Amino acid sequence: MPAIATLEELKAVEFDLQQIQESSPQEYAAFAALLKKHRKIGYKNICKMLLGEATPEKLKGMG
Repeated sequence: MPAIATLEELKAVEFDLQQIQESSPQEYAAFAALLKKHRKIGYKNICKMLLGEATPEKLKGMG
């Protein structure tokens, strides 16, 4: 299924990711590993926790 985002938006994200990878390669690799390890949780849920928008309890409807 193709991405909903435009090609320009996707390229902007790719550029930003390359900038982070170049400036902090070890941290980038660690974060990529975390995403791979917890892929089944869902990127949207991981992002909500990362941004402080949700807790595990909120995501499960318990808080």
